Amino acid sequence: MRKITAFLLCFCLLSIGSVTAFAQTVSQDGTGGDSIISVTVPDSHILTVSAEHARVFYDGQWSKNFSVERLSSPQLLIRPENGYRVTRVTLNGEDVTEQVQGGYYTLEPVYEDKRLVVETEQVPVSTDSTHDISGTVIDGNGDPIPGGTVEIGGKTGTIDEDGYFTVEDVPDGYHPVTVTDGDGNIIGYTEIEIEIGGGETGVTASPGSSYIVTVSEGSGLRLDLTVTVDGRITVAHAAEVSPPRSDDMENSQTDDESNILLWVIIMFVSGIGVIGITFFNKKRRCGAK
Repeated sequence: MRKITAFLLCFCLLSIGSVTAFAQTVSQDGTGGDSIISVTVPDSHILTVSAEHARVFYDGQWSKNFSVERLSSPQLLIRPENGYRVTRVTLNGEDVTEQVQGGYYTLEPVYEDKRLVVETEQVPVSTDSTHDISGTVIDGNGDPIPGGTVEIGGKTGTIDEDGYFTVEDVPDGYHPVTVTDGDGNIIGYTEIEIEIGGGETGVTASPGSSYIVTVSEGSGLRLDLTVTVDGRITVAHAAEVSPPRSDDMENSQTDDESNILLWVIIMFVSGIGVIGITFFNKKRRCGAK
């Protein structure tokens, strides 16, 4: 035991001596004084992105190379292309997929250059059943967010001054949901998966902060979206909007035809009345003469 202790002590002394000698030979001022070691710490680091069928956004801007402030914790938005889903995310070779929530990934304080790799897979999208999706977009205070757009699976709708939107012909399946402001900047993001169910229409939060929406085949859908300050979208409510039935449309068409016929009769009777009054007045004038 004593031999081992003595060996470790000698090893530590030799290591310290080597470091000291190395420091003395690195940079001397030429006058025999103390050694000077200069270390430059960068103000920022480069984040390199490699992503196929996906885009990575930082501060609302998309790029493959970002300059981030040293020791900052940047929040990235990872948005797959329509028809694709993110399957794996690595940072400098370390798997961080589970840390991606609702498309957002926040890095720990950055002290070196980083490389982010995003892997995706293609997801099937059924066009046999589509839905017109309408609803409202509000902020965390409940105020509408007008002037922007809502994109669901590549289909886009405009947000009016009351925060109301409509996106037509959205097929079943997995879709990215993006809300942009009037300048085209992304201010909110989430992911939904539309499924055909035999029960009630509803929305369920799934792992990863995405949502599963259950709806009847071919029916319309209402989604109320809330955009939080950190750029996430929460789906607070989902309701089915039934399309008009064929008999209702026939009744509506019959009512329209009846209204037209009624107006024709009224105009015909009114015309006869005007002609009769005119003829009667002329006859009176002739009799008076």
